[in-house]
Amino acid sequence: MEWQDYTVWAIGAAVAFVVIRRLGRFVCGGRRGRGCAACGEVRCPLRKTNDKR
Repeated sequence: MEWQDYTVWAIGAAVAFVVIRRLGRFVCGGRRGRGCAACGEVRCPLRKTNDKR
């Protein structure tokens, strides 16, 4: 195997890792608790005013 083959395998593994990770977050709701859609901050003042809990 040439170095190009190892490079293709490494890129393929990285892409597979990212896809599997994103699918896992999508299925398990991993975006919850990561902030609001407006700014992405966990301690967002907009979230505090909209949250009625």
